[in-house]
Amino acid sequence: MKRDEGRQLSKICWYAIGGEARYYAQPQSVEEMQDHLVWARGEGLPVFMLGHGSNVLFDDEGFDGLVVCTRSLSGFREREKGIVEVEVGKHLGNLVDKVNDLGLQGLETFVGIPGTIGGAVYGNAGASSGGIGDADLVSEVLLIEPSGTMEWVDGRDLSWRYRDSGIGDRVVARVRIRLQPDFDSEKLCKKSQRFLKLKTDTQPFTNKTCGCIFKNPARMSAGRLIDECGLKGVRFGGAMISPVHANFIENVDGATSSDIKHLIDRARKLVRDQHGLELQREVVLPGTRGE
Repeated sequence: MKRDEGRQLSKICWYAIGGEARYYAQPQSVEEMQDHLVWARGEGLPVFMLGHGSNVLFDDEGFDGLVVCTRSLSGFREREKGIVEVEVGKHLGNLVDKVNDLGLQGLETFVGIPGTIGGAVYGNAGASSGGIGDADLVSEVLLIEPSGTMEWVDGRDLSWRYRDSGIGDRVVARVRIRLQPDFDSEKLCKKSQRFLKLKTDTQPFTNKTCGCIFKNPARMSAGRLIDECGLKGVRFGGAMISPVHANFIENVDGATSSDIKHLIDRARKLVRDQHGLELQREVVLPGTRGE
């Protein structure tokens, strides 16, 4: 098994922020990933699972454990009519394009959501049609238990809720997705293109962000609440609350993790003071060295 020491995290995440990982691995198979997890457990090391680097803000001090990057685990196959099996690191946008081309209906509105299918399932990533676990799309998930054993779990047995699957300290290895076959692929592709255009028109797609910073409160928009506090375009250090969409914080000039965290805290405080609501983070902040 290959593991690097001192891997620079800023080079492998969307934010381009972060110190070094004590250990870094990019397994080439699910079984190799399993071996890395068992090794880390034996060494008493914390583990952070990384896909394509969205939805994460690494600390400038780095991560004192093992970062496992899944981007090489992108296998895809059709098992039976309407059921596809995908490895954890398959990019979600690539997966949407693939099933659209095959005339399989169900994922077309998930276009433009950053990251991997594993991250999308773990965090019950959402689109206009709801979370990926809310529409009976997830048939089964192959999970690696903390003990290192692997087990297929029925998607109906997971504890789906807003931006959470209940998977907890288990690790997604493969996902079986239930789709509707025999649809017109051209119509599915056009539907995805419409949804993607809506996102690119309203979000800072080309800038250094991590995706959405906060979860949306029930029936409300976190971005709108932050905007109503007058924070669009506000800067601190090298970071700025996006003037395009206030639920995004951009790295505009060599921002540090502290710069981003300052704006996160400022937005939470103002929304709390002015709206009486406590915003919950969607972006993940892995532990720093020494924690």
